[in-house]
Parts: sequence; structure tokens; C-alpha cells
Amino acid sequence: MFRTVTSFLLILLSLGASAQQVVTGNIRNSDTKEVVPAVSVMIKGTQTGDYTNDQGNFRVTVRKGFPVTLVCSSLGFESKEIVVSGPGPQHIELQPVSVLGREVVVSASRFVQKKIESPVTIERIGTKDIINSPQPSYYNMVQGLKGVDVTTSSMMFTTITTRGFNTSGNTNFTQIVDGMDNQAPGLNFPIGAVIGLTELDVDNLEVLSGASSALYGSRGLNGTMVMTGKDPFKYQGLSAQITQGINHVKKGKANDPLGPSPYYDWTVRWGKKVSERFAFKINVQYTQAKDWMASDTTNTNGPGGPLQDPGYNGVNVYGTKTSADINPFLEGAMAQVPELAPIVEPLLAEGHHIVSRTGYPEYGYLSSDAQLFKGNVELRYKFKPTLEAIVSATYGQGNAVYSNDTRYALTRFHLGQYRAELRGQHWFLRAYTSRENSGRTIIAGPTAQLINEAWKPSYDGNTGDGWYPQYVSALLQSMAAGQSYLDASNVARSFADQGRPLAGSTEFLRLKDSIASIPTSKGGTLFTDKSRLFNTELQYNFTHLVKFAELIAGLNYRLYRLDSKGTLFPDNESPIDVAEYSAYAHLTKKVIRNKLSLAAAFRYDKNTLFAKPRVTTRLSAVLEVNKESFIRFSYQNAYSFPSNIQALQSTLVDYNSFASGGSDRLLNGVYQFDKYPAYTLASVDSFQRTKNPADLKLFQLNDIKPQSVDAFELGYSSLIAGKVLIDVLGYYSTWKNFIGYVNVANTPGETDPAAFLDRNKYIQYNIAYNGAEKVNTYGYAASVGVDLSHHFLAKVNFSSDFLNNKNNNQVNNFNTPNYKFNIEFGNTGFGKKERCSFNTTFRYRPAYFYQIGFASGTVPASAVIDAQFSYRLLQAHSTIKLGGTNITNTYYRNGFGSPAIGGLYYITYAYNVF
Repeated sequence: MFRTVTSFLLILLSLGASAQQVVTGNIRNSDTKEVVPAVSVMIKGTQTGDYTNDQGNFRVTVRKGFPVTLVCSSLGFESKEIVVSGPGPQHIELQPVSVLGREVVVSASRFVQKKIESPVTIERIGTKDIINSPQPSYYNMVQGLKGVDVTTSSMMFTTITTRGFNTSGNTNFTQIVDGMDNQAPGLNFPIGAVIGLTELDVDNLEVLSGASSALYGSRGLNGTMVMTGKDPFKYQGLSAQITQGINHVKKGKANDPLGPSPYYDWTVRWGKKVSERFAFKINVQYTQAKDWMASDTTNTNGPGGPLQDPGYNGVNVYGTKTSADINPFLEGAMAQVPELAPIVEPLLAEGHHIVSRTGYPEYGYLSSDAQLFKGNVELRYKFKPTLEAIVSATYGQGNAVYSNDTRYALTRFHLGQYRAELRGQHWFLRAYTSRENSGRTIIAGPTAQLINEAWKPSYDGNTGDGWYPQYVSALLQSMAAGQSYLDASNVARSFADQGRPLAGSTEFLRLKDSIASIPTSKGGTLFTDKSRLFNTELQYNFTHLVKFAELIAGLNYRLYRLDSKGTLFPDNESPIDVAEYSAYAHLTKKVIRNKLSLAAAFRYDKNTLFAKPRVTTRLSAVLEVNKESFIRFSYQNAYSFPSNIQALQSTLVDYNSFASGGSDRLLNGVYQFDKYPAYTLASVDSFQRTKNPADLKLFQLNDIKPQSVDAFELGYSSLIAGKVLIDVLGYYSTWKNFIGYVNVANTPGETDPAAFLDRNKYIQYNIAYNGAEKVNTYGYAASVGVDLSHHFLAKVNFSSDFLNNKNNNQVNNFNTPNYKFNIEFGNTGFGKKERCSFNTTFRYRPAYFYQIGFASGTVPASAVIDAQFSYRLLQAHSTIKLGGTNITNTYYRNGFGSPAIGGLYYITYAYNVF
């Protein structure tokens, strides 16, 4: 009996072995004979296959007998079919080809299609682009894409947008990483590269220009960026990259206060296919440098610096927003000493005399230590070739600075994202959560003001002493001695500032740490935001069922749990829950001999803060003019619910000044505008000068509501002779209920307008609200890519954006030049065995006006050159890159109030990077 069973099992095993034979092989570049990793090797007509590993090897199990046809494909190589008649090693060579016009994208329609056939404008960056880029960070590569604007608030915080509405912390641009919305749950905007993919784990990055709400939700009015990480089944092996560099090479240039400083970036990725079913990857990246410091000392009150204007308020000088009219102090001094009348009376007759407290420049006040740590672990298990489970955990922590109503120094800020996903051949079910911790965030403006007050109060009502009484006393003594008002003012400031702690001193740090450790809700400036986001999405592709068209539909549920303990939202007593429900569908049908592709997308969104749901639509048509030429047209009617920040924010940004959402919960519930009306801040300033109540202008604020846009785009893409790729487009958009910001003030508890004459009796607000005007934006863009053969490639792109009918009361954040262009020229492999490569880019922006919460002004024109040269060590599977960004070290800004950016020069060693 035992022998019979054993024989039977051996027969089964032998049958299994014969039924499941293995084909192994190696794939190389036919020109250089190098191995080619991440090549797809599939058995034709099946879902069975493999990817080549970092040694170029593959292993495919054949279950239905020989012969079989292997289909080998990889971007940048000609696809090749190999007929295999039996098991055994295969030695395959692939012919390199230009990638121009061959790129495929997913984000434009949620399914795979060629980029030039996309119904909307889309830009793509792939792994090879990143390897050959002079930028040390892939995230900064997007500033060279057509139609893209960026604001660099600090080295670790870059904000991206398209179509002109550009500001630091843009809540209308969506950033998605591996299917997860990358926003900070409380802030509602992506926080740059603090969380997301590490440098070595980017498979591709796609940027959708303009409204993309129909597929990606209501935050996508200004565009969407979708990033995809590398699949560990496809990208295998250990990779490492070490970058060492230097910046701030010329101290004092463009007010750069730092001298030459080191830059470090270390990245490691390990991807392992353990079996045909299980694979994992681990990613770690650490970046450290001395940050660019904002050092614009321009006086926001007008001409003159601190020595010429006693009321000086510097753009990047913090604490100077504490100001007062010293006339009441002059009157008090004259009442006590009548002999001062000959000096005081002429001063009073001149009108107001505004004097500000002395401020602190950013360097020495905010830390210049830029740090970023990112880690990621992902596990994948295939139950069968068409059913895969994915679990991942991503964590980011760092120091960064961003600009809004003031400068915010995010110190030890961290964000975690955790995902579980089940993916079938035609569907996926994804759930994830994002968890935010604001760490020790320093709010530059009010912290500096409170440091001044803690050291010496502006005025102590109990003692009658303070900074201003001392200032006025010294002023009058100096004028009595014959000095002019301006000279006496400078003497008075020096006298009142005696003993003031210097930035970085022991006393200064004690005061700063004390104030920054007290929550804003209790009189300090600490954020205690630990908001969370929970999201579940189900999508199904019905194409195999409906047959006549491509149909994708999905459901999405999202819950924001706002938990700032009253420091960012009115959530002192308990967290605030905001839920969103969405359903979407996308249908594509080809007609007229498959030459015309028609598509329609619909999305239903409901937000629990607002009574009515909204429906977003997108209609598009793509006409194939010839085999490689396409005309596209799209229309989108998109709605955007105000973000949690635009609706519910209530944040201290200066002494007695708040950045605020426009929800009625705040307007009348907290600020009591129904009892104590809001006046425009400009009219309050006018009233303080004239004392004429008629100068005060009421400003009616209503409960904020969703904004919408009707967007049209017409474009043309063509690949000519396989060598020249062109893309041109024009767009026109009409915005309704456009959300901008207005500066107002009221006097809580006081109805007498005279209360506005006392700075301590009124509060300022920068409030989000809907403008009544219809705002129009329009623009055009063009790009040309030319394959010059022998791996030489040149690209040029040009774009232009305009805004009409703007509401002059609103800060609209349309911060872009009327035109901009980028040029790129490079080679991906030349010389013996194509070991060498290089890439250069040129970016030009003319001067343009930039609005932001705490200041507005002109950003000067900039012309920036980046370059790199690489040499490959073939036997060591390594590359050495020598490069630099802004190699001429011509400092430039891309945001008003943001730092000037100088040159960064580096050398990189990369091992097994592909």
C-alpha cells in the first residue's frame, strides 16, 4: 500500500513538473551589451510573466506546454517577440529606440493610453528622466514642465500648480502618491516632498494641467500630480545613491547671510521578489542642508528702511507689525510737562506718527537647519496573477518653512500614511489613513511680537511704563536738544531697545521657546495639530462586460478628523469631523473607424459642511488626424468645496490678527460680525489718519460656498517622422463664486467707531470669501521635442497665463508671469559603450506681481541654468554624476516673501540605479 501511494505521488509530481516547466533568460542592450532590468517578459495571450531583475535575468513558468511566445517590452526599447520551443536559458537583446512620443500615461483617463492621445494636457516624468536630470530632487524637476508654476518657500517645501493660481500651500492642487491623497489632513494642501516617494522609488510622475476634479475630486481645480512608486516585482535589487554638495557659496550675495554650507542626501532602496507570489520593498532617504533664508527687507509701508521710517515693517523682518500711533503718548507727555508744547503741538498738527517695534530678521530667528527623513515599507502578495494584495507604510519627518499669512517654520513636523489595497484584473479596493503631527511649528510673526512684549511690553496700563512711553520720552529729549524728528526717532529707538535680547542669545531662546511651547489658544504660538484623514475607494472597470465602450466607475468615502485643540480650527472641546462622499464614472467610445475618441466623465460629491451636493462633468473628444497626430478638445464644469482651511481655519498670524475661513460658524458664531460689523482694513487705516468716521467702509461677508469653473481646452499633438514631437494648446476658464481673501477688522464688544483708534481694541482678519464677479483665466502653451539621433534630445516649451475681471478686494493668488519658457538639451549615452551622459536646462521667468497673505510685491525676472555630467562604471553597476542647479549662482525668487535661491553644486555616486 505504501509503495502504491508513493508511486502515485511521484507520478503526480512528475506530471506537475512536466506541466509547469521554467524558461529562464537574460536580456541585454543590443548596442552596449549591458543588462536591461525591469523588462516585462510575458507569455503572449496570458497573464503569466516576469520582469528582469537588476542582473537582467528573468524566470517564467510555462503551465500549458511548448511552444510559447515571449513578449519582451520596456520603454526605450523596441518590443520583441521570441518563440520558445522548450525550457532552457534564453539570451535576448533589445534594440534601443527613442522614447519620444512613446510614453504612456494613466492619470488623464484612469486607464493606460499613449500620452499624445490624451484628451487633456498632461506632462510626464519617468525613471530615466530622473536619472538624467541635473536636479538632485525629482520633486523640483516639475518646474521645467510646460505650464507648471512653483513657489519655493524653503529647500524642503516646494508648492506646485498649473494655470496660474500659484501660492505656497495651494489647497486647489491635488497630489496623489500610489493612489493616496498626499495632503496634510489639517492644512489641506500637499506639504511638498516631506511625505511620499523617495528619490530611488519613483516609477513615474504625471501632471494634469488645469481642472481635474471629474476624476480626482474637488481639490483639483488647479491641477493634479499623480506619482507612482516602483513595483517590487518589477524593480528588484539593492540600490543606493549618495549626494554630497555645497550651497551658499558666496556669503552676502542677494542678502544671503550664510557662508558655504554642506548639502547631504542619502537614499537606499531594496526591492526583493521572494517568490512568484511575494515581493517587498524598503526605502529610506535622509536629506540635510542649510536652508535658503528669506531676507527681503523691503518696507511694506512704502519707501525707506528702518532708519528712514519709524513705522518700518520689513517683508522678512518679524515683530515690526506691532505698531502704534504715538500721538496719544505725545499728548500725555505735554499734559505732564507743558513746556514741551512748542515741540509737541507742531507734531500733532502734522497728523499721525506711526512707530513700529523693532523686529528680528529671519536668519538667527528661524532655524536654517533643513532636514528631511522619509521611510517606506511595502509588501505585495499575489493570490494569482490577476489578484494582488498590497500593504504599505510611509513616514516623513523634517524641518521646513512655508509662507502664507506669515512664515511658518515646521519643526519636527511629521506625517504618516498607511495603506491596504486589494487589486484585481478589473478592479481595486483601497483604504488608507493619513496622520499628521505639527511638531514644534513656529509662527514667525506673532512669536517675534510676543518675544518683544515678554521682554518689554509696548505699554503697561498699570505702571504707565513700557516701550512706547520710553521711546516718546527719548524722542522729545532729543528734539528738545535740536535734533530733527527722524534723527530723534532713531535715538529714541536705540534708547527703548536697550537690553533687548539679540537673536540667538540665551535670553532670546528662553523667551522664544517659552512662547512657542504655549498653544495659540492659550496665548502662545504653538500649533497642536494632530488631524487625521481616513479614505476608502472602490473602482471597477466594466469594459470587459459592456464591450461597446470603455467604462470605469468608482466610489469614494473620506473622513477628515480635525484635531488642533483650538490652535488651527474651532475644535477646543472636541475634534471636528468633516465627511465627503463621492461617486464617479468615465466612459470612452471610439467611432468613425476608431479615428474619433469621445469621452464623458461625471462625479458626484457631497461634503457634510455644505447642504447641497455638487456634480462635476468632463466631456472630451480626440480626433486622430493621422497615425501620430491628434486634435483634442475638452470641457469641464468643475466644483470645489471650500477646503477645511478656507471654511474653518482660525489661526493667529500676528498680534491681534487672524487668518480665517469664511464659514458662518466663524463669521457670526465666533467673531460676531452680526453684532460688531467688519470694515475693510484699508478704510480703518484711512480713518486712523483722518479721524473721520465716514471713511470707514463696511464689508459684507456671507457664509462661504463652493466655487466652480467652466474650463475649455483645445490642443494638438503630433509626432513627425518619429523625430519631432509637438504639442500646442489654448484654454479659457470662467470662475464663479471665486474664493479669495480680504483683510477686514472689527471691534468686539465695541460699537463706537472711535475704538479703531486704539490698536488694542480691534482685531484684524484675513478671511476667505466668495467674490461676486465672474473671473476669467486664459492662456496658451506649446512644446517641441526633437530627437537629434545618437541619444541627443532637445526640448523647448513656452506657456502663458492671464487673469481678467479680478476682484480688487481679493487676494486672488494668481501669481504667475504672463509668459515663461524652458529649454532642455542632453544626451543619455555617448562615448565608448555610451558611458557618458549630460543634461542642461534653462528656465526663464520675467518679473511678475505676487500676492500672499503677509505681503505683496514684484518678483524679479530670473534666468536659471542647471547642468550635470555623468559617467557610468559599467562593471561596478555605478554612476558618478557631477552637477549643479543655478550654476551661475544668480540668486532668484519664485515667490514674494520667500527666500532667494542660489547655486547648489554636488557630486553623486549611484549604485544599481535604474
